[in-house]
Amino acid sequence: MNIRNFVRTWILLTGLLSLPLFGIDDLKVNEHILDNGLRVITYEMHTAPIIYSRLTYNVGSKYEPHNQTGISHIVEHMMFKGTKRFPKGTIAELISANGGVFNAFTSNDITVYYELLPKNKIELAFDIESQRMYKCDFNPAEFESEIKVIMEERKQRTENRADGKKREELNTLLYKCHPYRNPVIGWMEDIESIARDQAYAHYKKYYTPNNATLVLTGDFDTDEILKTVKEYFGKAPKGPELENPRFFDVEQEGKKILEFKHPDILNESISMYFAAPTRFQEDGAALYVMGNILASRSATSRLNKRLVREGKLCKSTGGGLGFSKDPRPFSIYASLLPEASLEEVEAIIWDEIDSLKNHPVADYDLQKIKNKLAFSEMTGDQYISDVGDRLATYDNYVSWRHINQWDDMVTAVTKDDIMRVSNQYFDEDKMVICYSLPDSSAKVSDSSFEAKPDEEIEDANQESDDIAEPEIDLENDVASKAGLFSRLFGGKEDVRELYKPRLAEILAPNPIASLLDSFKLDNGVPVYMIENHDFPTVCIMGFIETGRLLEDATNPGIRIFTNSMLPRGTTRHTYEELLEERSFTPYQFDFGQSWNKIIFTGYSLTQDADKMLQGTYEILAEPAFPEEEMDKVRPRLISNAKDFKKTETIKAFYTMFEQVFEGHQYALPYTGTVETFENTTRDNLIRFYEKYYSPDHLKMMVVGDFTKEWIQKELNATYGSWKHSSGDENTGFTKIKPIQGKYVYVFNNPEYKQCRLDMAFNPIDGGISTDIEDYEALKILEQILCGSSLTSRMGIELRDKQGLSYGIKSTLWIRDHGGYWNIRTELDKDNVVRMIQGIFAEIKKIRKDGITDEELNKAKARKISLLTLQTRTADDIAGIIFDELKDKKSLDHFDNRRAAIMAITKEDVQLVAHKYLDLNNYIISVSGDLAEKSLDMFK
Repeated sequence: MNIRNFVRTWILLTGLLSLPLFGIDDLKVNEHILDNGLRVITYEMHTAPIIYSRLTYNVGSKYEPHNQTGISHIVEHMMFKGTKRFPKGTIAELISANGGVFNAFTSNDITVYYELLPKNKIELAFDIESQRMYKCDFNPAEFESEIKVIMEERKQRTENRADGKKREELNTLLYKCHPYRNPVIGWMEDIESIARDQAYAHYKKYYTPNNATLVLTGDFDTDEILKTVKEYFGKAPKGPELENPRFFDVEQEGKKILEFKHPDILNESISMYFAAPTRFQEDGAALYVMGNILASRSATSRLNKRLVREGKLCKSTGGGLGFSKDPRPFSIYASLLPEASLEEVEAIIWDEIDSLKNHPVADYDLQKIKNKLAFSEMTGDQYISDVGDRLATYDNYVSWRHINQWDDMVTAVTKDDIMRVSNQYFDEDKMVICYSLPDSSAKVSDSSFEAKPDEEIEDANQESDDIAEPEIDLENDVASKAGLFSRLFGGKEDVRELYKPRLAEILAPNPIASLLDSFKLDNGVPVYMIENHDFPTVCIMGFIETGRLLEDATNPGIRIFTNSMLPRGTTRHTYEELLEERSFTPYQFDFGQSWNKIIFTGYSLTQDADKMLQGTYEILAEPAFPEEEMDKVRPRLISNAKDFKKTETIKAFYTMFEQVFEGHQYALPYTGTVETFENTTRDNLIRFYEKYYSPDHLKMMVVGDFTKEWIQKELNATYGSWKHSSGDENTGFTKIKPIQGKYVYVFNNPEYKQCRLDMAFNPIDGGISTDIEDYEALKILEQILCGSSLTSRMGIELRDKQGLSYGIKSTLWIRDHGGYWNIRTELDKDNVVRMIQGIFAEIKKIRKDGITDEELNKAKARKISLLTLQTRTADDIAGIIFDELKDKKSLDHFDNRRAAIMAITKEDVQLVAHKYLDLNNYIISVSGDLAEKSLDMFK
């Protein structure tokens, strides 16, 4: 261990941290209470001209009366129906048009509304939220319509998904009498029966300033913004003094077993739950550390090592103690490979728990967890929204004043503490255990696993009880004082006119190309860099252009196998050694291989950047492909390939996707084939690696807390020493063919509670690629037509007015070798025909009549405003430049986007509607309880 890491470890062990590990300086936090009881917490951050507003109401599902489960979530929906001042539709419309990001969510404990806006537009958020606090009217007709939408949401989130159903069954076992046992979205019977007057009474009781906290973070002066807050929120009347109800649960008695079968489940899994305190209660920190040692998703946790890496019994493991207001159980889970048995896996889990009960953990293991905490806390607060969310969460769960105590509590945990809590809380006779089993008697309907082309597959075991709405999108007109007071005290201005975006006054981002420097390594590799000292971090990004992978056509999946083996050992270090170094001196890295690029990233604290650079270089340039590690990776890849297309949903999507890209490399089996993974040898992988992995086609981007001299030296010592000639000729791709004709596929499944509808459009020879000249016009068309479930034409007409679906999702799946336009929704089977007809009707309308001046103005305003949100940190800027390099765009492409957006005309948008949306050429693919020929009318 070098002297720097020795000092760092000593500091962590003794707890003598000169600065809090959290990036939040509690001395900069200010708390204020208005006369009506509204608490306001402010934290200035001047990193970008943006302000984040988060309004938290101290009401969630646990406050709901009997037979009214889900009423808090219903109220949250109704808040978007507006007030007299902000009629239906204007809230989403105005925030979107002014370049804002907004959403709301309901949880067990709280309901939250947030907005992220340019600093000169923050009064829009204050105006909206102060009005919604006490002036919503809950129109009866709107209420009935929204109940239907919420019922569809429940089907989508819960009744149609194995994890949703299982969570509800588990909660009834985990909580005897605590209201956490009820679903946040509510039971369907309650949703159907709750009346408008009941929801309105709930709103009037809990939506009061003295039951709310407003957290503000960002680029403002505290004294000035408090004056504005008082002007808007100060008129809201104080509500009744609410009782502080006592929520408790009784001790678990006995062992409870849930055997949960569902057709969505493809492989067995096991999950265990033990009663535990919250993190800030006694023993919370010790259980948190113990959980990281035992069951974190880290490759070096004990269960991962025994069950995944060594035992080859499981695909994944995880668990630990989460962060909550009231006590929730400590959890452990393991997802099994097909050959493993539940009995064997369960026995190993208990064996590791018993080891923690009877044997003290090593100092090294304990320190590893503390170092990991230091890394996560020092890198987790770069965005003002993250800081605002952290302040608000801490304030509601314990107090924002505790925000810098957690690291001290973790640092104080001892080996004896680990043994004590292991013995105290892990009792086999007082637990809930769930065995998740495939239901072979039912037709497979859906899956927790869904491969997404060229995207990361999310961990299916992550669960959340929060119910958020479908509007998270990231892509100086402050009124005079006379106008302000007119608005506050009864003026009759049209808010659409008042907050109409004025393009000339939109805050545009500073140019980013001028921040860029560059140099070449000793081996000729070009490096682009941004030196920035705002945060003590270093980030590296790189890609190797490979062209078409010929071997992946004859051996589908060989690129996946190769990529999976890269971190499994180098010529200098074994896999175990690499894991331990990365775990003890935490840094992040990721490697991926798409159809035509090898992409890698690394991220670390500045003090550990040399290790991160060395580690990522070794993995990329010096892999050893040890056969014993191949034998460990192979079963997981085979399992994924076997599970692929087992469900009707995946069959439906990939039938569409593979027809869009028929004859193109994109249509190759996304997860690879069982045959490839069974037969691939070490020599096969080495030949594939040596052909494509070379510095000849490598480009790199680095950003962070360094000097040019230092980064040049470090990179030349690593990547600059890589000398391996490429055997790749960068073979070109075949051209994507346009969709010709009308194709309809129905994959019937009577078990499915909703249908999933996917539509594909691509009338262009070669597909929709990254170099198209009408990209900005196409993106504006998408935004106006179907880019948002709340503000687009399709969203307003088909979701809001007709109530056909909970949400509509549009994806312009654009790649450098072509792509397509996908529109997707999930809905009741009785609404499928009307939905398709409605989508077609909106397409016909925009093709025939075009768009309005107002629509174009708002779309431009949003696109330009979002440019600022996309450049909040130096890491964001580096990511944009990295994408420009990958997509072969000029390095001033982003800087020129404002002008390109401003130049778009209504005629441009109508032209791209005709060009890219052809109602004579499309693919429709649906999974659900529909007859095979029920959609033949669309052929």
